[in-house]
Amino acid sequence: MKRYCSSFETKCLSNGARLAFVGMLSLLCTLGFVNTSVSSPIKKAEHVALASFALIDAKEGKTLDELMHERLDRLKSIQGSNLAPELLRMEANYVRTSGSIGEDVLFEASFHLEPRYMSISPEGRDESTTANRNTFVQPIMYFIGSARTPLALPMVSNLSKSLRSDAASYTVNIGILPLPSPANFPKDSIRYYVIIERTLQSNTSESEVKIERFDKEFTQKADEPVRLKLENAPPEKNARIVQLDDGSTLDFYDDFARFFTEHIFLSSDRLQYSVGKAEISPISQQLTIPYSIAIASKVKIELLSVLDGDHPLTMIDTIKRPASYLAEWSLKQFANGPYRCRVTARDIATDRVLFIDTIAFTKSAPVVVESPTRLGEDTLILGGKKEDAKALFNRMNIALNEERVKTERLDATLTRVNSEKKTLEDIVNANKRSSIAGLRMRSGLGFGPSSGTNLFVGIESASPNLALDLSFGVSYWSTPPFLVYTQPQNVSRILSGPKSLGLQLSYVFAKPFGGLIEPMAGLGYFGTWSNTTEQNVIKSATIIVPSVGIASEPGGENSSFGLSLSIGEAIGLGVGQSALLDVSGKFYVRF
Repeated sequence: MKRYCSSFETKCLSNGARLAFVGMLSLLCTLGFVNTSVSSPIKKAEHVALASFALIDAKEGKTLDELMHERLDRLKSIQGSNLAPELLRMEANYVRTSGSIGEDVLFEASFHLEPRYMSISPEGRDESTTANRNTFVQPIMYFIGSARTPLALPMVSNLSKSLRSDAASYTVNIGILPLPSPANFPKDSIRYYVIIERTLQSNTSESEVKIERFDKEFTQKADEPVRLKLENAPPEKNARIVQLDDGSTLDFYDDFARFFTEHIFLSSDRLQYSVGKAEISPISQQLTIPYSIAIASKVKIELLSVLDGDHPLTMIDTIKRPASYLAEWSLKQFANGPYRCRVTARDIATDRVLFIDTIAFTKSAPVVVESPTRLGEDTLILGGKKEDAKALFNRMNIALNEERVKTERLDATLTRVNSEKKTLEDIVNANKRSSIAGLRMRSGLGFGPSSGTNLFVGIESASPNLALDLSFGVSYWSTPPFLVYTQPQNVSRILSGPKSLGLQLSYVFAKPFGGLIEPMAGLGYFGTWSNTTEQNVIKSATIIVPSVGIASEPGGENSSFGLSLSIGEAIGLGVGQSALLDVSGKFYVRF
């Protein structure tokens, strides 16, 4: 495989130092990326895929994340956006062998793979997404990991000078992108795009030198392991000379890389919804539950008590990306006994249940370590056998304390459940009565100078505490602001009085006393008119009424009845008169 090199000067591992040139080797080779997306066929042996990596031309400053995004953009430009993401659980291991017959293992390590995500996923923009956004419904998973290994090994040492094992480290970075597949792609196969980067890192500073990058794209049967073997031949011209912090130099190929062969083993399986076994620490009382999410979805984990199964305690309620997770929760405040835990995953868009499972576990008494120290040597003779009275007393005291702890925790749990039961029932009942998005209808009777004696209908929301009412009223006992009107003598002609049509918006700041007293602010917009036959008087007016006041829900904030009283100023638009005092009230019912 042809190498692509260019002459350049590279920073060495020490701060501010440069790469040293040794002997006649005055040129240094930098590596970069050539778009080699076409890969050679995969050879298989004993159900293990073997793929040789080739050097690619490095693009200055590009990170593995950016290269993954570029590969996805190229795939979209060819096959469009109608691609199904591969959502996998992946592991990768690094093995360095001698390369001789039998291939003795010199070093092995596991990559610390970190799942990352691309695209605009349902839960919002991902931080790792580049400017080239795409519109996949589910995020595209890829993995970034590294394995840091010793630079010097017993059988890998320079013939002229030995290398210090603590001078620097040899780190292999890997990026794995399971490529999204079109609809006609075989479901039993997975396409991988893999980039491997060789790096030398100082053990005494943050300096590093990137030696090489390789890439490979290949197709593999699902659930079959893959073995990747790195090419390990020196460049056609020159060699890389690295100066270490201590002043020693290293020819990367002649003194290090040519002595071994590197292998990377990949294993993966498609993510499935699952819930593992619940574990409780006997010391800290910490509950841990492993679970996996197959696709991006809304996840809720609830703790169910056998004492009150109708009111679960929500441990987690959020949106999760596809991955394996671990839920943790402290059970110190709960009594010992059997419990259940319910895991539910729902579709983000339709709220349809995708997965639900319930597991059971038992919380036991915490571990108590008895002190081996005896406070005395007093003994009792029981049945001819000597017994240590102090030891008996200590054991009885420990048993008493354990039972006291159980009783206190059970009492605390029951008290808390009883105190929350009424509130939870009110919330559930309120939710049952609520319409979509938490809105409720209301209707009632109001009074005020600008609104008149009015009937109104409206809607209100619980969060935020807003209400919007449409009112229609008549004024018989009082004249609307700014209008001229003579009251009829017969109350039967009440409908011939001035009319008012308006919108009233109100906001409740807080409910500090359970809804008994609620400070509020409001804004009214009214159109008023009269049928008077008098000349040169105002017959209609548009009025804005900002106001403050107090609302009340005597039956509690979840009841169906409420009232309010407010005071404000009636401001006429275009009437040329000063604002007037406006005092209004409302009585309403929710339904």
